[in-house]
Amino acid sequence: MKKNGGNKLEESAVFTMADFLKRAEAAYPDNWAQFQQAVKEDRRSHLYLLSGLGQEEKLALSLAFASQVLGDDETTEERIGQFDHPDLVTVLPEKKGASIKIAQIRAIVPELTTTALEAPVKVFIIDRAETLTTAAANSLLKFIEEPAGPQLILLLAEKSEEVLPTIVSRAQVVHLKPSAEVAEKAKEGLASFEREVQPAVFKWFEKVVSRDVSSMAYLQTTLIKNVSEKEQEETVLLWLQQLARDVFMQKTVSNPTLYFPQLTGFYQQAAKHYSSQQLQALVEEFLSVDKLKKVQLAFQSKLEKLALESAILLG
Repeated sequence: MKKNGGNKLEESAVFTMADFLKRAEAAYPDNWAQFQQAVKEDRRSHLYLLSGLGQEEKLALSLAFASQVLGDDETTEERIGQFDHPDLVTVLPEKKGASIKIAQIRAIVPELTTTALEAPVKVFIIDRAETLTTAAANSLLKFIEEPAGPQLILLLAEKSEEVLPTIVSRAQVVHLKPSAEVAEKAKEGLASFEREVQPAVFKWFEKVVSRDVSSMAYLQTTLIKNVSEKEQEETVLLWLQQLARDVFMQKTVSNPTLYFPQLTGFYQQAAKHYSSQQLQALVEEFLSVDKLKKVQLAFQSKLEKLALESAILLG
């Protein structure tokens, strides 16, 4: 059964995954073997947090795990691959890179309060658990702690430390061991993101430091549209912190070692225009964004805050 905030299956981030068993074994051979053994020996937990690389691969692994408890046969496998089993409830992003909304968690409450229809256990798969708000997590916790019947709940995340501690403390955390292919795919994805998005980050930073009034419009129309994943957001924030550090080093150090030496010309202009104190305050402002990582604040709002605070500091 596919639950996704009212969206049709074909509109979600994933359509069907008929080859999920092969993909799971190829992507995480060690973890897949461990899950099979846990089911065979009847010693599985009821709540897992699967943490690691591979967005679609993690979903394939969770479906493979579900197939072991829902019925290890061809018919069940086919139904699971089509997200069409009455005892399988999935909460997936409404589009690629999106977060899980509280409305999506509320939508599965009726499923959380009922028992399985065909299988001996009911399986819930919740992707991008790191994007759950505090309210959504607390709503989910109530049912985790008092399940209606036998359940298997699989939470998927890139990094376990980004998931709310109230969830992590109750789950069996599984740090996935990806294959070389999955790791290389993630590396290639980051390299592609850097080629496509880093120039936009540079341009936005230059607008912010120059106190260009078009910085907000550029953020909304260009930069933010190219950043969808949590890891991408963190990468952009790191680049911005490095840029701020570069400007300060250009002002205060002779022959500085720069993260982005290709922007030396811009750094020199900024160093002439602003004092060391102003640029030091700018660095501190960009570093302070780390405090917002655990705050449920939209990425665009974080960057807007940076732009506004920077304008005040450099004014």
